[in-house]
Amino acid sequence: MQTFLARLQLFFKPCLIFILSVAVSGCMQEQDTRTQLEKIQAAGELHVKTIYGPSNYYIEGNKPAGLEYELLKQFSDYLGVELIIHPYHSLKSMQEAEATRKKPFALSAAGLTRTKNRLEDFRMGPSYYEVKQLLIYRKGSLRPRNLQQIVDPIYVVKSSSHEEYVQKLQRENPELNITYKTFPDEEILFSNLEQGNIKLAIADDTSLSQHQYYYPHLNKAFVLEDELDVVWMMDKSDDDSIANAVLAFFTLQQISGSMEQLQEKYFGHIDTFDFVDTRTFLRRVDSQLPKYEALFREHAGQLDWRLLAAVSYQESHWNPKAKSPTGVRGMMMLTWPTAREFGVTSRIDATQSVRAGAAYLTKLINRLPDTIAEHEKPWFALAAYNIGYSHLIDARKITAKLGGNQNSWTEVKAIIPLLQQRKWYKYTRFGYARGNEAVKYVSNIRKYYDSLRWFDEQINMTEQVARDVGLEISTKTNQVWETSAAE
Repeated sequence: MQTFLARLQLFFKPCLIFILSVAVSGCMQEQDTRTQLEKIQAAGELHVKTIYGPSNYYIEGNKPAGLEYELLKQFSDYLGVELIIHPYHSLKSMQEAEATRKKPFALSAAGLTRTKNRLEDFRMGPSYYEVKQLLIYRKGSLRPRNLQQIVDPIYVVKSSSHEEYVQKLQRENPELNITYKTFPDEEILFSNLEQGNIKLAIADDTSLSQHQYYYPHLNKAFVLEDELDVVWMMDKSDDDSIANAVLAFFTLQQISGSMEQLQEKYFGHIDTFDFVDTRTFLRRVDSQLPKYEALFREHAGQLDWRLLAAVSYQESHWNPKAKSPTGVRGMMMLTWPTAREFGVTSRIDATQSVRAGAAYLTKLINRLPDTIAEHEKPWFALAAYNIGYSHLIDARKITAKLGGNQNSWTEVKAIIPLLQQRKWYKYTRFGYARGNEAVKYVSNIRKYYDSLRWFDEQINMTEQVARDVGLEISTKTNQVWETSAAE
């Protein structure tokens, strides 16, 4: 016979099991009901994947830069959180990274276009600019005029939208007999095309324009696809909160004109390309610049020495004895009044000329109103360096009178050429000016400046590649983590 205690145990055991199961069930039901955006804001961190590159993300002077970086920084500020960038050296390694991460990425932002395959895997943000997909060949080789004339393998970046496009061509047009091969990144692709190791490649028009100033033999064969949307990408399993925040952010960007300013900053000067001029510039970077680099560095002051060098190249091609028909002379092509203002006794003395030119350009920048963004002040100042500060003021006034933004270089540079039309300059205080020349002058300097920055970046990349591979950088705290073996 069971004892009284044993009977009690038998009675309470199922009750205890029931009570415990209810308690556990209750705990399991206490799920985190916060949206993804709320979780990010609570954690105070926005984790984003991107790819190293001139349009995306790079380090310049120990500071991060790139159109995507600046947009992401503005977005993280909009959310009130810290931006943590996870940069990768290839698209493939970036795409594989999610599976090896403990923390999820909120966004992928690397100048990626909207494609059919990506739409199946990702949620897309709104388009913030458009690109064209081009077939590129090496100048001096046979140029295909259409798909039917393609006989050589086409090279593309691995896992890119361009690889997806060629695969689609192969499926839909088997009669074309198109073949393709891949490189891990765009820099390797462009370098091999420039050197003649390959004959054909696919890239976006913005990438081609940015790289032509270091790889001048690259040229467009024809357009493969037009008006491709560049977007940010989010995981499809995410809720709507981040996507809604991205949409609201880009709406504000368009209203405020911030997106237009960023496009001007990174793409506003790459609409034209001069093959002969670029080759001459690259030769003189090797032959002439080493003679004067220390001089530019010494006297740059608050300026980037590479900007000062770019101005000097535009003015004199780094020739201390240069002379123009109008009488300006030297490395920085100074007039006598400007030379005397800054204590120059000999305009053909390279040291005196560079020192005075740097001081004069700095003076022009500092003279500009604070309503102009800091990153745009050099372009206004360079226009003033070319046509005079007073004419620049006239152009800004005309811009404002026409309802434009006189603090935007994009809008003012469209107005400056009007200063050479009588129907406009007759109403200005200082009259006629060579406006077209000033706009071209600024554009050329920006191209030379970009090229010099690129050369510096390649040197730094070579020196730092061992420690750069597999690093992730917090842009606020400079935290660094080891990345997964997938990279």
